[in-house]
Amino acid sequence: MLDDGQIRILLLRMGARDAGSAEAFERLYRLCAPLLMGIAMRIVRRSEVAEEMLHDSFTRIWQSAATFDPLATRPVAWMVAIVRNRALDTAASHDVARVDAYEEESLDAFFDWSQGAGTRSLRDCLARLEAAERQALVLAYQHGLSHSELAAQLQKPLGTVKSWVRRGMANLRDCMEGVR
Repeated sequence: MLDDGQIRILLLRMGARDAGSAEAFERLYRLCAPLLMGIAMRIVRRSEVAEEMLHDSFTRIWQSAATFDPLATRPVAWMVAIVRNRALDTAASHDVARVDAYEEESLDAFFDWSQGAGTRSLRDCLARLEAAERQALVLAYQHGLSHSELAAQLQKPLGTVKSWVRRGMANLRDCMEGVR
C-alpha cells in the first residue's frame, strides 16, 4: 500500500522546483507507476495506449505538483483522478471499444447475474448500449452520482451527461421490453 505521507512529501518537493524535484519525481514514478498503470490498463485495455497515457499523466502530475494542496485531498487519490481522467480522454480519442473499467468486471460485481433469465437479459441489454451511455448509467447507479456529479467525474458538459443517461435508460428499457 502506498504511503500518503511519503507521496505528499514527494509532490511538495516536485512542486518546489528545486534541486531535489527531479529526484522526487523519479521516486514518485517508481512508487506509483505500477498502481497508475493498472488503472490505465483497466480503462483503455491496450498496453501501448496505457503506456502513452501514463507518460502524459505523469507529465501533468509534474506540471501540477505546485498546485497540489496537501490539506485538501489524499495525494494518491489526486494522482488517480489525473490518470483516470486522462485515460478516459485517451480512450475516447483512440476509439477504445470499452470506455472505462465500469464494464464486465464491475457489472459482475454490481449485479447478481445468477438470478435467472431476467438478469441475463439485463446484462445483454447493458452490453448493447453505447459505451458512454453504459458508463453514465453504471456510475450513476453503482456510485449514486447525480447528473452534476457525473459531469464533474467524466469532465463532460452537464447536457451531454444528461443525454447519455436519458438515452441509455430509454435504450435499456426498449431492449428489456423487447426481451419479454
